[in-house]
Amino acid sequence: MTYAPGELARTGVRGAMWQGLAFAGGRIIVLVTTIVLARLLSPEEYGLVALALVLMGYAETIADAGVAQALVYLPRTGVIARSALLISAVLGTLLGLGAFLAAPLIAEIFSLPDVEPLVQVLGISVLATSLGAVPEALLRRDLQFKKLTAAPVIRAATMGTVTLSLAFTGHGAWSLAVGTAAGSVAYAATCWFLVGRSAPWQVWRVRKDALRANLKYGAPVAGSSMLARLIFDIDYLIIGLLLGAHALGYYTLAFRLPEVLILNVFFVLSTVLFPLYAQVRGEPERLRSGYLTSVRIQSLYGVTTGVGLAVVAPVLVPLVFGEKWLDAVLPLVFLALYAAARSLGAGANDVYKAIGRPGLSIWVSLVRLVILLPVLLYATQWGIVGVACAQFVVAVVFACGMQLVAARVIELRARELLRAVAPGLVCGAAVAVAGLGILAAPVLGGVTTLILVVPTAVAVVYAILRFGFKPLHDELVQLVRRR
Repeated sequence: MTYAPGELARTGVRGAMWQGLAFAGGRIIVLVTTIVLARLLSPEEYGLVALALVLMGYAETIADAGVAQALVYLPRTGVIARSALLISAVLGTLLGLGAFLAAPLIAEIFSLPDVEPLVQVLGISVLATSLGAVPEALLRRDLQFKKLTAAPVIRAATMGTVTLSLAFTGHGAWSLAVGTAAGSVAYAATCWFLVGRSAPWQVWRVRKDALRANLKYGAPVAGSSMLARLIFDIDYLIIGLLLGAHALGYYTLAFRLPEVLILNVFFVLSTVLFPLYAQVRGEPERLRSGYLTSVRIQSLYGVTTGVGLAVVAPVLVPLVFGEKWLDAVLPLVFLALYAAARSLGAGANDVYKAIGRPGLSIWVSLVRLVILLPVLLYATQWGIVGVACAQFVVAVVFACGMQLVAARVIELRARELLRAVAPGLVCGAAVAVAGLGILAAPVLGGVTTLILVVPTAVAVVYAILRFGFKPLHDELVQLVRRR
């Protein structure tokens, strides 16, 4: 299907809005669940579940062998979809079974026997993720974002209900593990229901060439996603191995807010941008224009939100999560800045995949991992604060690197990218000044400070856009009108 420029932009905005609504609904539930669990669980229990979730997250990343992304890129034929489902189901079953059998060894490696049953329960989540990947990809491929809105909300609601029910009845770390597995099953079931009669159930009707096409495109994507996930979560593994579950609990809670408010937003946008970029991969000018727009918007949101979160961290943590989590304050400051830095490089991987070169992501990720691993290991001598600070520094370097690679493959000039991220950097600096000024007022309490910081930051950003970056201001207004 071919879209005219205005129509494609409207489709993208509508898609982002529907996915944003789904994300907001789901994240509100997740945030409430996180706040309640923070007050019910100890840091060590929180750390145990975090470690199990990280390990299962690696398996979930490759549970579909990348065929979900392949479905967006490859021709829209029934045999391609059936072949993708067969690959995904087989691999997901093997990984789920592998998680169950490997759980005792994992517990022994980390010297945490209580993590064994948590890993086994979360193996169900791996299988459910693989089975839900194909129907989700079919909906995204056809830009059916409105229809897909229900799935993440149902997942979050199921996870929150099950988790909190078990937590309030004293099941500790089990509550989050079982809740996560239940949410994954609900998500997969909802996606299949939404696909309806077009579901590619007849997996026995496949061809070797369709299987090869899926794997040829999907394997590099899966490899890139696995490396990206390893990079994203390598800090959890290092802290779990070297600093223990107690430290990991504080670090996980500190990471939760930047993850939910910033990093997950980029994941939502990625699910919209990749199919849009794929639609115009044969039109270089439209691809470049769309990419610069996404860079401007993502960097503006990510930097301003990250800086604002870093500023209010000393007030936010004890107020929302309780005094027992004060050791998470300083890590949260650096992790919020880390998320802000990640926003400067957001979107590059979507371009690599859209133009049929997912292997680029693998090379960039390999270089990043080679640098990040020794830096984080060295930083553990300063505890979780050192790890968070190291993450921020490396993120700044690689945000620049990823954008330079993206600029080269789609033939963008470096100064165009600099102009694209300039509004975000200026607004972030202004939010820091305004927020620190309010925070320094000795007569303000925690609640009053938060109430003042948010509207002040919004007003400052609006004023800068309205009078300093009017083209971007007008572009944002136009995008909203296209909804």
